[in-house]
Amino acid sequence: MLKDSGLTPEEKQQFANDGFFVVRDLLPREDIQALVDDLEAQAERGVRAAVEARILDSADCFEDAPFETRLAMVSDACTDKGWIWHEFFSVQKIRTPGMFTLRTSKPLLDVVESLIGPEIYAHPQYSFRAKMPDQHITVIPWHQDLAYLNPEEAGDTLVVNAWIPLVDATVENGCMQVIRGSHQFDLIPHDHREEAPDHKGRRGIVEASLPDGDVFTAELAVGDAMLTTERLVHCSLPNVSNTVRWSVDTRYCRTGLPTGRESVPGFIARSEDPSTVTPDLLAWNRLLEEGA
Repeated sequence: MLKDSGLTPEEKQQFANDGFFVVRDLLPREDIQALVDDLEAQAERGVRAAVEARILDSADCFEDAPFETRLAMVSDACTDKGWIWHEFFSVQKIRTPGMFTLRTSKPLLDVVESLIGPEIYAHPQYSFRAKMPDQHITVIPWHQDLAYLNPEEAGDTLVVNAWIPLVDATVENGCMQVIRGSHQFDLIPHDHREEAPDHKGRRGIVEASLPDGDVFTAELAVGDAMLTTERLVHCSLPNVSNTVRWSVDTRYCRTGLPTGRESVPGFIARSEDPSTVTPDLLAWNRLLEEGA
C-alpha cells in the first residue's frame, strides 16, 4: 500500500532530528519503470556496441536476463570487463522521459513539499548509478553532499536528496549508510582522497574526523526512498553480490535559493503558479541548452 500524501508532523520532526528519513512504499511502480526501461535500452546499446567492437561474443548477450543481473553478466563475458560500464554508464547523468517522470513523481514531490514548501526546484545535481559487482570506483567514502557543491553559495540552502533504489538495495549489493544526526555539524573537511587506477580519486572525510552517531544501514526495497539533507554524512558499501545496484539521486531545494551549481540550471518541478512549472522533458532540455 502506497503512502498517503506528504509527511506527518512526527515524520518531519524525525527528519529534522536525524538528517534523514526513509519513506517506505512511496513510489508507484510506473513512476520507476519508465526509467528502468530507459536504462535497459542503454544497456542494450552497450551490448550491441561491445559485439561490434569484438570484445563480446554475440552468443553471450543474455537477452533474457533480468535488469538486476544483465549488465553484470554481459560485462563479465567481455574480454574487457569494464568496457560497457565505462562507455555507457560512467557518465551518470541522463535526461530521458523516464528520468523526468521519476524526478516529478507526485508522491515524491508531496514529501519534498512537506520539508521545503510548495515552490520546488529540481536541483541541477542529480544522477543514476549502476553500481557493479566488485567495482572500486562506485564505493563512495564518507562525505557530505555540500562538499560537492559550492558551500559559499549554497551553505544556507536546505537541499533534500531523495535516494531511490531501482532494484532492492541490500548490504550485499552496496546500499548506503548514514550517520544519524551528523547534519547538525558544519561542513567537515574532506581531506580523504583515495587514488585508484580507473579514476582520479574521490574526496571524503577521514575516519578521525567522522562525527559520533549511530550508523544506519539503508536497506531499501523498490518503491522506497530515503530523504537526506546536504550536510548528512553518508557513504556507500562495496557491492559483493552478482547483481547491479541501480539507484537514483534526485535533489530538490526551494525555488529561488542558491543551488551551489549556479552554472547549471535545474527546473521548477512544482509551484503554486502552474505557468512556471517545467512541463516535460523537452522543456527541461531547452533550459539546459539555453544555459549552456
